[in-house]
Amino acid sequence: MAAPGWKTLVVTATADSAADPQDIWALWSDLGSWPSWSPLHQRTEWTGPPGFVAGATFDQTLRLGFPAGTTTDHVTVAIAESAHRVSWSGDVNGVRSCHLWTFTARVGGGTRIGNTEVFDGTVIGLTKPMIAARWRRQFRQAVDTLASRAAQAHR
Repeated sequence: MAAPGWKTLVVTATADSAADPQDIWALWSDLGSWPSWSPLHQRTEWTGPPGFVAGATFDQTLRLGFPAGTTTDHVTVAIAESAHRVSWSGDVNGVRSCHLWTFTARVGGGTRIGNTEVFDGTVIGLTKPMIAARWRRQFRQAVDTLASRAAQAHR
């Protein structure tokens, strides 16, 4: 897409952690643990060889709330740079999405965690008023919980 339009929703959240990017990566890259810190994830599993590398595939069952309900999204990793960033995309029920997680070392120590997803499709445009605030809260909860757990493990 050239630019966001009425059918587009961008959801983003960031959090800072005292842990370094490698410590956060160790927690984040454990795909099976995502439901323990992400309120969106009900279940996650690799559908091919495990590990965040370009071309890897996994399924994520997401609790999206009303009116979207629960859905399983099959995604393909496009970019995978260990302890730095990972991106994947998917296309489910006419909604295209692109997700990006970033782990940026902060001057003086610690990490800024970023979680951004762009959704695009007519369904998104029509339901955006009902879902945007909740999804933003859930993304915020995910980065905050991940940052907190990484900081606790870092001590």
